[in-house]
Amino acid sequence: MKILLTGTRAPVTRDLAAAFAARGHEVHGADSLAAASTTRTLNSFTLHAPPAQRFDAFARDAQALVDRLQPDLILPLCEDIFYWTKASQGWPLFAPDLKALIQLHSKFEFVVLADCLGLPVPQTRRLSPGEDAEPGDWVYKPEYSRFGRRLVIQPRQAQALARDPKNPWLRQAWIPGEDVCFHAIARDGALRAFAAYRSSWRTRGGASYYFDPLEPELAQRLEAMAARLAAALNLTGQFACDLRHDPDGRLWLIECNPRATSGLHLLAHDPGALSDAFTGGGDSILRSDGRATCIGPAMWLYGLRPGRYRPWRTDLRRARNVFAGVTCAAVLDTMGFSLRAALAGRNLQDFLTADMECNRDLTCT
Repeated sequence: MKILLTGTRAPVTRDLAAAFAARGHEVHGADSLAAASTTRTLNSFTLHAPPAQRFDAFARDAQALVDRLQPDLILPLCEDIFYWTKASQGWPLFAPDLKALIQLHSKFEFVVLADCLGLPVPQTRRLSPGEDAEPGDWVYKPEYSRFGRRLVIQPRQAQALARDPKNPWLRQAWIPGEDVCFHAIARDGALRAFAAYRSSWRTRGGASYYFDPLEPELAQRLEAMAARLAAALNLTGQFACDLRHDPDGRLWLIECNPRATSGLHLLAHDPGALSDAFTGGGDSILRSDGRATCIGPAMWLYGLRPGRYRPWRTDLRRARNVFAGVTCAAVLDTMGFSLRAALAGRNLQDFLTADMECNRDLTCT
């Protein structure tokens, strides 16, 4: 098969390219930003217009690329999935339709869906126009956002919130406990791969760079939730959920990312089975082998801090480094992106998502 990966700045590009190559597939890539540390494993790479900022130009670039490559499978890896789906002219996308994508992406509509399926969710509502944050055990966040950015958690006093009519704020009950996550791959409503994990290593913006598999009993409970979601939507695609595990042992679904996330790294131990999860072959579910993974350069850049050296050293030693063998290229990518971000007056995480992020309901435009 000829496979096109898009959003190849994502570190999961490396594991996916290796997985598809293990089955003899031809792997190509496309993105509106080029990252040498991930694209060097591809047969070819094509740069296209930024979809969130120049959608019409992106749609033309995407159509030209599809016409030229004639891929058997297109696998978007980042929030570009919304724009590839919106632009699609019957392309072989590994993704649900745009309506289902937005339903999962919306932090409000996802809670409504999960509640209708009998899955536990915190009390959540949209704020009315002009309503601001109030003190109390609440979390305030935009309906469409990522990496935990712009969160207002348990405010101690009233706080004004920036307004965007296309991206309203939500108020959600604060759930005490620990953060846990899962990443799932589904085809025709059935799970084909699943990994559940936690992370104590995160950037200040909330993005994880260390992925530690959960104990089997807890992972099984999360897998049952994932299976119910996949079946309810007859889902074909990747989806990842953030949850809270409260002190009483209850699990609460918080939000969903209907795309690839770094939890996929926990499935790379069996490249052939990971490839099959997307392309077909066998009915078994690929699960984590229990070994942690990490984004090595991020562990050095963000994790090595005074007072955390011992746990940092221990965790680094027991994890597979996603960028093993290409650390220098990954560091150079990060330096280059950081410089471009600074010149644009943005932080690095904002810069790396601004050209493809989806902050509104694209089905309404």
